[in-house]
Amino acid sequence: MARFGVLFALLALDALADDAVLEPYIRCDGFAGGVRAVTLDRRPADAPRWRTVELLGKTERVSVLDGYRVMYSYPRTLPFARLNAEHSDPARYQADKRTLTEYFAGIAQADDNATLSTISIAGFAIQSLTKKALGGTTLGITQFLSDDDGVIVTIYFLNQVPEVRQFETYEEFVHLRDEFVRGYAECAAASRARAKQR
Repeated sequence: MARFGVLFALLALDALADDAVLEPYIRCDGFAGGVRAVTLDRRPADAPRWRTVELLGKTERVSVLDGYRVMYSYPRTLPFARLNAEHSDPARYQADKRTLTEYFAGIAQADDNATLSTISIAGFAIQSLTKKALGGTTLGITQFLSDDDGVIVTIYFLNQVPEVRQFETYEEFVHLRDEFVRGYAECAAASRARAKQR
């Protein structure tokens, strides 16, 4: 019986550690011209400790110890972005990073309608896949790879009908997306720095 108590205590400490790692990534709000976090959902405790991506005709696993989903909207519009913040297994992070970097490069090569860009902001390696024109339900995907703490953030930028979205033209979408990425990176980096000082 005592062994089970110790096991449950260790599992609880593990969950608290994951919470602390992900906290800076799920509390950003009101940046990029007033975009707001409207929902926050935690990855189910019984979810697999991985997710899959299709890469060059085969399925690859990416480790996920814990994660959250945050939906972002501008006032009186449908969601602009769906953000997934996931804590990678420290023993697997470098392999996960390599898999996801290759995954993005593979999509860009296979899809003539998508462009791949790579930047660094506030210590994050950031890759973005962006459609070349408005259309479909997802206009772009951006991933943040944080070597500091093994966190991988994936942001899906969503398309909506013109009446309920914040942008009218493709250029306006790209501008909003860039503002969102920069604002989120700066917010997450500042939150992470504050958390380290505690």
